Amino acid sequence: SAGLQFAVFLDNKNRIFATGSNLYGQMCAFTSGLPLTVPEIVFDFTDDAVIQVEAGKESSYYLFEDGSARSCGRNDEGQLGNGDFVNTDEETPIVDVDIDDEILRIESGPSSQSVFFILEESVLASGLNDRFQLGIDEIGSRDSPVEVLFDGPVEIQYISSSGTHTVANGRYL
Repeated sequence: SAGLQFAVFLDNKNRIFATGSNLYGQMCAFTSGLPLTVPEIVFDFTDDAVIQVEAGKESSYYLFEDGSARSCGRNDEGQLGNGDFVNTDEETPIVDVDIDDEILRIESGPSSQSVFFILEESVLASGLNDRFQLGIDEIGSRDSPVEVLFDGPVEIQYISSSGTHTVANGRYL
């Protein structure tokens, strides 16, 4: 998954590789802000199965087989979804996303400071919301995931977000 000047990869052995910028700790590994010039293993989840990696502008998200998610990197707009606006760092390189329900997929975009968590019949979002890009009918960034205001239960196939807008493909149930 590509972010802004960095990328994260999940291999079939449950290892996460990353390369590029790590200025905000967006690789979930501490490198003193220095970039990785070739892909390197940044996490090896031997006990917890990671089923998806997703990158935002300067943040990363890992979805686990049990439906939970963790995130890292820049959090100035609440885009990590953990209930605060604090970037991850050497002491806390990765945080839990504040969602109790099972997450099916995570969607963002390489220029996005917003993130979308797709559940069974709804979508939750957190992060930058200065142009209504979270779809919650009010302005203001959110540091904890809030429900996107569709007209009813939805089945979303894809979401792509940027710095100014969001597009979803799906259907009402």
